[in-house]
Amino acid sequence: METTPEIKIPNPLVSILMLTYNRAHFIHEAITSVLNQTYKNWELIIIDDGSTDNTETIVNSFADVRIKYIKHPQNAGLFARRKESLAYATSKYTAILDSDDIWTDSKKLAEQVNFLEENLNHVVIGTMTTLIDANSKNIGQCTFATNDSSIRLKILIRNQFTHSSLLIRSEALIKTEGYLPTLAEDLEIILQLGKLGLLANLPSNYTAHRVHNNSENDHGIKMALAVRSIVKNHALNYPNAIIAQIFSYLRIIKGHLKNI
Repeated sequence: METTPEIKIPNPLVSILMLTYNRAHFIHEAITSVLNQTYKNWELIIIDDGSTDNTETIVNSFADVRIKYIKHPQNAGLFARRKESLAYATSKYTAILDSDDIWTDSKKLAEQVNFLEENLNHVVIGTMTTLIDANSKNIGQCTFATNDSSIRLKILIRNQFTHSSLLIRSEALIKTEGYLPTLAEDLEIILQLGKLGLLANLPSNYTAHRVHNNSENDHGIKMALAVRSIVKNHALNYPNAIIAQIFSYLRIIKGHLKNI
């Protein structure tokens, strides 16, 4: 029996989700990195979790109809806004870019869309990542596995994706439970997506993740406990769960030793 081939949409729309809270000093650079993309068929949805700085003024300074700004009067917290953001992921593809991170190459989005258009069994494509400080100075690199089998071998031990690098097939995203209330919500949702299709990273450094004092992520004991719980929940679906649990316990012990 013949199957009907998928009809590809030329230049499918990409919904870019950007959460922000008092990131006026970073968000201009983040938005500019989207505007610089060679791939132009996107919408940038900025969800402001009650900022009290001049974030709104900066966002409104960009006269581009593709930018949609949603300003909440009250701060509800990262998890609430992460969960809410998925309601706006109505395009064929969903990209993530936090307001203190940037896309460092204008080809980033174009190459990712092309990859998912050509690899219909993949649900997520990320990139390698440069680490930058509060002044956008390069302070390191994050290199990840690039193909599905290698990613699965490593992902419970160490997350193989930078959240702000992700381009996700939206039809897979809506089949997940969405963001769950855990510190490592990015790892959790990737592991959910990995049950629905293949995972990959482009081998190029197309994303920069900013490391600064006001970062949302807690990389201490709380994060280690969150990762340990996630590893336990996904142990049957990914290899090396026992090794990952051992690493989680070691991180927790290390955190307690630092507090002594």
